Amino acid sequence: MSTASPATIPGSDGDVCIPNISTAERRKRLTMGVITFVISLVILAILMATGVSRWWRLPLFLLFAGATTGYFQWHDKTCVGLAAQQSRKLGDKAEKIEDAGELAQIRRQARKVQIKSLLAAIPLTLIALSLPLL
Repeated sequence: MSTASPATIPGSDGDVCIPNISTAERRKRLTMGVITFVISLVILAILMATGVSRWWRLPLFLLFAGATTGYFQWHDKTCVGLAAQQSRKLGDKAEKIEDAGELAQIRRQARKVQIKSLLAAIPLTLIALSLPLL
C-alpha cells in the first residue's frame, strides 16, 4: 500500500509530484502551449517563404520556450507563476501554500519545468535555423 498522501502523485523519475494546479488549469496551459507552438510554426513558414535571413528565425526561441513551458506545466502539474507566488490553484481560487516542505517541492518542480522548457526550445530553434528557404 502506498504511503503517499492523496495530494501527491509518484513521478516517473521517482520523485513525488505535488500538483499546484487543477485539471482545468492544466488544460489551459496545454492549450496555450499548443497555440503558441502553432503560431511559431506559422511565423517560421512565413520567414521561410519570404526568403529573409535565417537569423531572423532566432527569436522563435522565445515562442518555442513559451510553448514548451505550457506543455511541461501541463505534464508536470506545476504552474511556474503560482509557484513563484507560493500559491496553488486546485479549485476556483488561488491559495497560499503554508507547508514549507510542500512549497519547497513545488519550487523544485517549477525549476524542472523551466529547465526542461529551455532545453526543449534549443533543438526546436536549431531545427528552425537549419531548414532551407522555400
